Amino acid sequence: MSATAYEIYRAARERVITAAGRRIPQASAASQARALGLWRGKEVKFTNEAQFLLVLDLAILGPVGGHGRALDREAKVGEYPEGSDDARVLAALSRAAFTLFRAGAPHPEGGIMAEDVLRGTPLHIQDQVLAREEVQGCGFAGRLMRMEGFEMTCGAVAPITDEVIEALLGRAAPIQPTPRFLPPLTPLMEQDVAALRAAAMAEDFPARVYRASLDHGLFGQLPQ
Repeated sequence: MSATAYEIYRAARERVITAAGRRIPQASAASQARALGLWRGKEVKFTNEAQFLLVLDLAILGPVGGHGRALDREAKVGEYPEGSDDARVLAALSRAAFTLFRAGAPHPEGGIMAEDVLRGTPLHIQDQVLAREEVQGCGFAGRLMRMEGFEMTCGAVAPITDEVIEALLGRAAPIQPTPRFLPPLTPLMEQDVAALRAAAMAEDFPARVYRASLDHGLFGQLPQ
């Protein structure tokens, strides 16, 4: 895939996500913020944009608390000509799957090679941020949409560490100081992968992963 094609899809992704973000009911935003520990009093509270994007991610692509997806509302009323780039991206976003993955080396066709931690399968992800050398071997969580033989991130991408994995597995995971650089993710034992795969079947799994990443300081200081 050419760099130009990636930019076209990236721009379409931003247009669709932005449009869907305007269709989030206040009640849904409140539920997502509560699930993430970002609700204070009667409003969403955050200390940086990355934290707020977690709320939007859930509300648009996979809300908890019985709320419908803002993406589905946008699909019903938005205007997306059949065959357009935006229509293709909207369809891909509707099918996007949440997973945990380990970033790898640069891919010969652009982007990076990666490993789907839950499924043990290789990935080819087109993402400018993940293509940085310093994140090779590091773990992340987020939704991936399939586009013409490769994946693109959509919504939020959360860093995950060994401590986050331990917390998701229900084991003691001490809170470490916020790392200056994200440490590599240790390869998981087969039984831990199986446990995470089972946990991922639950509707609130993305919210649990994001909350663990927040609690372990990987999105900076939390609001007071």
